[in-house]
Amino acid sequence: MHPVRWFGERPRTTDAVLAGLIAVMSLVTHFVVRNADGGALAQPSVVTVVLCLTATVPIAWRRRSPAAVLLTVTVAQGMLEVMNAAGPGWMGVLIASYSLGAYHDRRKMRWVAVAFIGSVTVFVVGAALHGEAPWPSVLRTLILLPAAIVLGENVALRRHRLADLMERTERAERERELVTNQHVQEERTRIARELHDVVAHSVTVMVIQAGAARRQLGTNPTQLNVVQANVVQANVALESIEATGRSAMVEMRRILGVLRQDDDPTVLSPTPSLGQLDTLVRADPDLVVQLSTDGRMDDVPSGVEVNIYRLVQEALTNVRRHGGRVDKVVVSVARRGDNIDVVVHDDGRGASTLSTATLHAATFNAAGTVRQGHGLIGMRERVAASGGTFSAGPCTGGGWRVHAVFPVGTS
Repeated sequence: MHPVRWFGERPRTTDAVLAGLIAVMSLVTHFVVRNADGGALAQPSVVTVVLCLTATVPIAWRRRSPAAVLLTVTVAQGMLEVMNAAGPGWMGVLIASYSLGAYHDRRKMRWVAVAFIGSVTVFVVGAALHGEAPWPSVLRTLILLPAAIVLGENVALRRHRLADLMERTERAERERELVTNQHVQEERTRIARELHDVVAHSVTVMVIQAGAARRQLGTNPTQLNVVQANVVQANVALESIEATGRSAMVEMRRILGVLRQDDDPTVLSPTPSLGQLDTLVRADPDLVVQLSTDGRMDDVPSGVEVNIYRLVQEALTNVRRHGGRVDKVVVSVARRGDNIDVVVHDDGRGASTLSTATLHAATFNAAGTVRQGHGLIGMRERVAASGGTFSAGPCTGGGWRVHAVFPVGTS
């Protein structure tokens, strides 16, 4: 692991190491340095050694009790200065001053800082007036100590702002995920309701046909031609059951592949179909919509019809909400072999109102990842339910285009 990162993750260990290093340097200076500006320094003693340690070791607690640490190291350093003993100098006091600004409560820190600077000023100025300290050293002390406190306060403000920004970012991300998941679940619930209608209709037909076949086979005929006629009718009914059941199973496999949880809807709405598209596009007289259909549509599974209808409905809703001034919308539903191609194209300004991130999230396929945009999420779920592909984005020259391809094969 990188040493800087290792120490950054262990602040108490870092402070203890820092205090130990300064204490060692202080003791080395105390025992080695013997002269100061041509004057003899005090001889080492138990008292001076204790004062050197008192002026440095408390730095290990600078984050937890910055005011107490500042008071302790300042008093010890002041006594060393009075005794004219070598030691850490004002290094410990400087570090403690920074810690006061960085880790003490801001409301109380100002008063503590004022009292501290005032006391130090009286002390060093008095020493200078008595000839015990040179004036340049006094000026440096009176500049460096307040600067250290201000620097620590600025670092604390920056740390708090970064923490607040990270918290807001995380909260916004959680809220966005919750809203997105809620919309996805609502869309899946609506798909489940429509699936209920489709399957219920198919199973009902199967039950009726099965009952008819049972009654036909249960007849006790007296003539051969009657038996043959009943068998033919039973075969027709059973073939219808087989086709209807296969279609229902295809719809179940496609849609349940998207739904990942059981839903228990209590309200079921009528199932829309392709035949209702004309009514849908004419519902808003203020929006000019041109509808065109091409190809055979009578064998399209009911579930695919529902998803096509809902996709066109959602696309038109987005045009009304985001398109601004729209002169014309073209809706095209065309059969292309075993696929149905659906295009909704408008000439509005919807693309200009979306951010780059939204445009990036506007293209999906059956295996895509939902990112952003509730309307796009709903349409993507619809297309994925039928195993198709979906894309949406701005057009050259303006406007917005939604394109989906729905497979309609029964295999």
